[in-house]
Amino acid sequence: MKKKDKMTPFIILMLIPGVGFIVFFIGSSIVITVLQSLGFFNMMGESSFTLDHWKSILSSREAMDSLLFSLKMGILSSVGTVLVAFPLALFFRKSGPAKGMLGSIIKVPLFIPALVAAFLILNLISYHGLINTTLMRLNIINEPLRMLNDSFGWGVISIQVWKNLPFVLLILMAAISSIRDDTIDAAKNLGAGYWSVLFRIYIPLAMPGILVAMILMFIRAFGDFPITSVAGPVYPSSVANRMQIMANLYQEWNQAAVLGVIIIITTFFVIWAYSRFAELVQGGA
Repeated sequence: MKKKDKMTPFIILMLIPGVGFIVFFIGSSIVITVLQSLGFFNMMGESSFTLDHWKSILSSREAMDSLLFSLKMGILSSVGTVLVAFPLALFFRKSGPAKGMLGSIIKVPLFIPALVAAFLILNLISYHGLINTTLMRLNIINEPLRMLNDSFGWGVISIQVWKNLPFVLLILMAAISSIRDDTIDAAKNLGAGYWSVLFRIYIPLAMPGILVAMILMFIRAFGDFPITSVAGPVYPSSVANRMQIMANLYQEWNQAAVLGVIIIITTFFVIWAYSRFAELVQGGA
């Protein structure tokens, strides 16, 4: 027997505590949520199979508006964060005097909880916050702009971008640093300009990292609760906020489970769509 084959059982035993913990607790939670959405594990009445909870949620305009709002926040937050992080990743690819200080400043949101970050940004974008006060004193605007709890959700997007920028930046920096310098030098020697290098070399070669960053960012923003509860609009609320309302306020735990299953299904669908897009991009390249 080869040494590699002898090590396989040992490796499996080493992985069981960590992987087994994840599979058992996350898997059991998902199974219970699915069963609860179908009428089982009913906390307020008889437990029996029924699709009434699904019918109630799917026919509810409030629930569908919350789903669309969360989708919008997830997509726009992921795209916006990547658009901000990608130029910074290109900047950090080369060493410079301001690289260390700027990197330390950007990493600050990593150590701040999401709820605290929401309240910090709230002081900046509120109706009488720092931004509106500064713009009014400079006579740029005549009255404060409504950037907090706006119906579109710009306040939520801005907080999501600031909070998750270091996380996305780390992924993009790893993707861009893998691009060899001689590839860039060869393109420049052949007459490629800055924009040609950007759109024909940097972006295509870094596309796997970009897609991974967007997927992870979407998952974080789509199911977010603290940021949308502080800076989000009064209506519609996010899916996570509606789950909290259905479970704690109305005691409709089964309908809250339906919303949880919708979050899981939507997340898996978006991951599948991103994966298919990545395959198409790599196939086209």
